[in-house]
Amino acid sequence: MKELKKCHLYFFSVEGENEKWYFEHLQKLINTSEESMYNVDFVIKVEKSPVSRIKSIKIPTFGKDKITVFHIVDYESNDEVHRVQFLGILDELKEIRINHRNYNYSLGYTNFAFELWLLLHKQYNFTSLAHRSHYIQPLNEVYGTNFTRLKDNKHKEPFEKLLDKIDLSDVKRAVKTAEGIRTTQMTNGYSMVEYKGFSYFRENPDITVNECVKRIFEDCKIDL
Repeated sequence: MKELKKCHLYFFSVEGENEKWYFEHLQKLINTSEESMYNVDFVIKVEKSPVSRIKSIKIPTFGKDKITVFHIVDYESNDEVHRVQFLGILDELKEIRINHRNYNYSLGYTNFAFELWLLLHKQYNFTSLAHRSHYIQPLNEVYGTNFTRLKDNKHKEPFEKLLDKIDLSDVKRAVKTAEGIRTTQMTNGYSMVEYKGFSYFRENPDITVNECVKRIFEDCKIDL
């Protein structure tokens, strides 16, 4: 009889349905893979506020046990409204680190958009873009889609067709490729912004979603 795998539990707060569908797909890839020594259970909620998210988590914590939570969000632009929104997220994450120590809450962000993370799964040569809408053309090229606006992939049926083209090896590629982005940004002379224990680039592209996925892979003993 095949031995049942133990399960790792992760909670997520995500900005939108696309991020939710993506991580549901990743959960399926891990749980059907022979590479993973563990199964995973992703409890995902569309919730823009990290503080509100932990209030909705009903499982108890004991002693030094920590509940792992990931917050997945975009840094949409350097416009004041988007900058203030993003810094507000970092304020909340800092508050959680100080006042809710039983939660290990990590940030997975993309500058400009989650589409950057999707593109990194394929042979995508990341470059700086003027606007997040410019991800449409490379997205169509690598996934064979025919989107005319970013909103076009916000519907479940076309987005799930895109996800069907992502396997575990693609996710590994995305993690590895993403690690080179920050090195490239610093080589180009850009400086990271340090804010309340978090680091990010104002300049596109930048990403830390890969750090969240890499941690899950390490927990599951999946080799990159």
